[in-house]
Amino acid sequence: MSASSLNILVVQGTIREGRYSIHPARYVTDRFRERGHAVDLFDMKHYDIPLFTNRRDAVSDPHPDVDTFGRQVEAADALVIVAPEYNHSIPGTLKNLLDHLYPEYEDTAFSYVTVSAGGFGGVRALSHLHDITLEFNAHPGPDLPVSNVRDAFDEDGTLIDETYEDRFEEFIEAVVEHAEQFAPSTVGISPEAGR
Repeated sequence: MSASSLNILVVQGTIREGRYSIHPARYVTDRFRERGHAVDLFDMKHYDIPLFTNRRDAVSDPHPDVDTFGRQVEAADALVIVAPEYNHSIPGTLKNLLDHLYPEYEDTAFSYVTVSAGGFGGVRALSHLHDITLEFNAHPGPDLPVSNVRDAFDEDGTLIDETYEDRFEEFIEAVVEHAEQFAPSTVGISPEAGR
């Protein structure tokens, strides 16, 4: 186990009814927490994110929910984006959320879990997320495409496809290693330090 305690922000990338991507989002959040990291799950379904008109850093009174997201990003050592693939890309709600910020992402470690109902695991969404991350001057990192997500998790969010257990564990380890490259000051700090 890593000697570091990281601040990790998991971003749930869709508000669609019946979304199965919430299950891997909650799953990775729990796994990071079990390893002693400080982790938050930003679920857009619980916020009122307005349509993008200007960046948070360009206005004196940003929307409070956008400001909440911005503060969480600023505090994070790593962002983990969890998103399904919609029409060969990412959900519009996710792109809208991400566009509200820009300088807040610089030098941040990004990782991704993409999902699909079919057999490709959202790889086209993943490609777009890489491009977006590079535009932010951030650091694209590990990814985990989850195919046939309705067979991987049950309706209660329990991981039922045992073949994914090791893949998720490897992903968690890789995210931590990737984030530590860009947050060296966290090494050796306990989760309770500074609180």
